[in-house]
Amino acid sequence: MKKILATGGFLLGMSAIASKFLSLWRDRLLLDTFGEREVIDLIFASFRIPDFFFFLFIGGTVSTLFLPRLSPLKKEDEQHEFVSSFMWGVVVLFGALCGAGALFTKSLIAIFAGGFDLFLQEQMVPLARLLFGSVFLLALSSVFSAFQQSKERFWSIALAPVLYTGTICLVLFIFRDQWGLLTVGFGALGGAFFHFLCNVGAFFLKGGRLSWVWKKPIRAWKHFKSDFLYRVITSASFQINQSVDILIASFLIAGTVGAFSIGSNLGHVLLSIVGLPLANAAFPKLTKAKHFYEEQKKIVYQTIRWIVVLVIPFSLISAFLSEWLVQLLFSLEGSALWMTKTVFIWTVISLPFACVIPIFSRVFLANDDTKTPLRLSAVSLLIATGLAAWLSLFVFPRDLAILGLAIGNFVANTLSAFLFGIWLWARYFGNNEGRV
Repeated sequence: MKKILATGGFLLGMSAIASKFLSLWRDRLLLDTFGEREVIDLIFASFRIPDFFFFLFIGGTVSTLFLPRLSPLKKEDEQHEFVSSFMWGVVVLFGALCGAGALFTKSLIAIFAGGFDLFLQEQMVPLARLLFGSVFLLALSSVFSAFQQSKERFWSIALAPVLYTGTICLVLFIFRDQWGLLTVGFGALGGAFFHFLCNVGAFFLKGGRLSWVWKKPIRAWKHFKSDFLYRVITSASFQINQSVDILIASFLIAGTVGAFSIGSNLGHVLLSIVGLPLANAAFPKLTKAKHFYEEQKKIVYQTIRWIVVLVIPFSLISAFLSEWLVQLLFSLEGSALWMTKTVFIWTVISLPFACVIPIFSRVFLANDDTKTPLRLSAVSLLIATGLAAWLSLFVFPRDLAILGLAIGNFVANTLSAFLFGIWLWARYFGNNEGRV
């Protein structure tokens, strides 16, 4: 386990650091190019629409569905049949969904950003359509990424997101004066292509192959529909929470969507640098230790120790220096600075809790328990979203309303971590038998 954390976890962590720095540069380029108010709101809202479907059906499901079903397949031919079947399923099903999204973009914008006026909604349409193309390529890439993860080969997984974000930054930096808003969409499309090329190239270089098969081998697809449904519903809780936050922000003063998105992304910086890479590196081991709870407990404790050492000091220092950090990174002033700083503070102080949630949830998934993460996520996020809506729309005045969204972030992270931890101990780690 220490080897995995020192190799896979380290590579993914370094990748996340590079990607996060590039994403901060991307946000700075967006602010410098398009300003701090209506247009920046439009850009972040446009990303939320295709991202909702990507993280609902792909980002929150592929690796957790793929690894437990691939691991029992010992024959190489069976493994490649499963990879092929999985990939063609994504091509057909998610491709159709992205096509429908591009076709009915106007209707989706009215749902996801209904607080914007009609002029802003019209401006979102071509950008959102390009972004649907980018998430389709990212979905294909995720299948090959999951296969590399199953083999504990992390180089392409680490390099792909750097290429994705780096391409967006490069296109923005060079072409922002020629293409306007579409620069963002073309950058995302190009970045997704290089993300896909990186993972599919690593797959074939290591001897991978694809064939024209559908749902083979049969035993790997047993109960697939029900497992997929549970994971989608579990992911839906978080995605709905994020989308409702953007919808609420669209009804508030101009600049709220951008401030909330930037502050939340910055506050969750170590979730993508520490929490998710460590959880992803540990997941293959958790899967192989299925139902061996003492072994899984050791893996979880080792991961949490890294999180405590790396995240808590960062959270305290960042909260104390919040205004200076936001000014340094984004050169914001006035209400934009206050709103971004407010979201950042409330998010970063809940960061240690956010970072333990991925490893906790993967224990349940490694033991084929998809219902518990669904229930716990739904409860915590329903409470957090309801609280954020009530505070933002009915309690705080409009110029302070973003505070409600910030508090909602804090509640979502802390409550979810406590619920997952309590149930994890009660179900798996509280007994001394080691295996049930």
